[in-house]
Amino acid sequence: MSQDEQLYPHPRRIVTGHDSTGNSIVVSDSQIPCLPTPVKCNFAVLYETFQFPASNNEPWEDPAARKTASLANDKGVVLRVVDFPPRTETLYHRTISLDFGILFEGEIDCHLDNGVVIHMKAGDVCVQRGTIHGWTNPHDKPARVYFVLTASKPVEIDGKPLDNAGFKHDEVASGGKE
Repeated sequence: MSQDEQLYPHPRRIVTGHDSTGNSIVVSDSQIPCLPTPVKCNFAVLYETFQFPASNNEPWEDPAARKTASLANDKGVVLRVVDFPPRTETLYHRTISLDFGILFEGEIDCHLDNGVVIHMKAGDVCVQRGTIHGWTNPHDKPARVYFVLTASKPVEIDGKPLDNAGFKHDEVASGGKE
């Protein structure tokens, strides 16, 4: 299976909001393509906010139409789906964020920089608190993980902040225009 192949059906994203009278409406209902990236995985940004707490008062803008040039953003939340092809390994990396990785389908291993390997099965959740980690799918089937990355303060060790590490921005960019 090559990386260019679609590993799973593209996720359906339904976004709700309000009409001018306050009634609930569907603002968007669409399939979001999960596209190959230079880091050997297919990515799709399903939703992103640029302030925290988020505002539900502004008109909704589709984050899939806007290029996301990092795994996390320092002002809000990113919801991303990542499809890991079989026998795939990612770089070790750290983001300045609090991340929730929800394994939806398949099996995957999370590697920490101290050598610990955490095997995950569908339904498992990994909470990353600014740690250096990498992902490996050593299996013959793909794995799909939904990640929610929330803005956080950097981890500090002995008063020194730990910075982002690993991926270059252009390796993990996803979405539309700059």
